[in-house]
Amino acid sequence: MKAMSAKRSLPKVGLPLLGGCTGVAKEARPPKGRTPIPEHRPTHFRLPTRGAAAPLAPLASHLRHSHAAFTLVEVLIAVAIFAMTSTVLMSAFVNALLARESAANYDLFNADIRAVRMQLLLEPSLDDAEDGGDYESFHCGDASWEAQIAPTNVVDLFQVQLYIRFSDPPEGLPSDYSEMLYLLRPTWSESDERSDLLQDKREALEDSRGGFNF
Repeated sequence: MKAMSAKRSLPKVGLPLLGGCTGVAKEARPPKGRTPIPEHRPTHFRLPTRGAAAPLAPLASHLRHSHAAFTLVEVLIAVAIFAMTSTVLMSAFVNALLARESAANYDLFNADIRAVRMQLLLEPSLDDAEDGGDYESFHCGDASWEAQIAPTNVVDLFQVQLYIRFSDPPEGLPSDYSEMLYLLRPTWSESDERSDLLQDKREALEDSRGGFNF
């Protein structure tokens, strides 16, 4: 019985050690006189789960409910601001349209004035120019014109006051118009008047020379 128990008992097998020796593994201990170095283990950061935000849920719900609707004062202020802004924009738009229309009418008015002025410039006779005439304009209806003409101290130069009356001018523009012109027109001069004027100029030039002999 002892022999069988001896056979069944297994020998203790030692773990391999350094240097080829075998033995039972023991816990490594630091040498005497040295401070053991703590073992550094990796630290795992754990992200907050959804459950961590649970305390903020009542606050977010309160803020959401507090801004869910506008008060009556806020609505009235918003409507007043919108009304004022709309009024300003509409007024600016209307003023821009009126200014554009006025500029267009003024251009048409000036075009008809130039056409009537051309009728005066085309008159070869002084008497016919003073009598004037009628002209059918494109934008201002019928135009009647006349002129007051006076000679100047310069030969063949005349001072002309032109008067024009339109029957149907554009809205916002006057029906009567007048302007002062200085026109050089040899055909408007009388021969005797030209001779007298030239004689006066010659005498004035001789007087200005005085006693100088050239």
